[in-house]
Amino acid sequence: MDAIVKQVSQYVERLFRDYFNPRLLYHNVEHTRNIVRRADEICKYYHLSAKDYQIVTIAAWFHDVGHLISGSYEHERKSVSSMKLFLICSNMSETTINEIADCIMSTKLPSNPENLLQMILCDADTYHLGTEEFWQSDIAIKREVEMMMGGTIDGWDKKTLFFLRSHQFFTGYCKDLLTKGRLDNIMLLSEKIT
Repeated sequence: MDAIVKQVSQYVERLFRDYFNPRLLYHNVEHTRNIVRRADEICKYYHLSAKDYQIVTIAAWFHDVGHLISGSYEHERKSVSSMKLFLICSNMSETTINEIADCIMSTKLPSNPENLLQMILCDADTYHLGTEEFWQSDIAIKREVEMMMGGTIDGWDKKTLFFLRSHQFFTGYCKDLLTKGRLDNIMLLSEKIT
């Protein structure tokens, strides 16, 4: 791990510890660590350059920090602001910082990544949709949203099913690895609803 990525990981871990929000049942430090692991997996498949790997990894660490600041509203922009404040004192070029920002912003739904680095981060962020982890994640997201809103959500399963059906993986790696799992989750959720 290069020095700046190590500093970023320590900083983000500290943010989640110092500004701990018990209502973040999904968008918490464990989710962030998981996205970093998934991004690492996908980056290794594509044999990214050290610079591109650094961009994706830093974006993965910062992508949900905004939830600590503003909840879900505009959290991607808040995440970018936090990242820029941290990196402004580094020797990183403005171009690289902007590439990290673009990766973070590409995770805003509906995702519309414009290059491989953005595709990798988007796929890392939604990787769970094609695995059995989806079921625990869906429960955690629902509970988090209900806690933030202060009430129950009607029709959650139907909304989740719509999201699953409209979702797509962007990298060939994730399409090959996770599409069948996503389709299986769609089928199981459809059966649960009917």
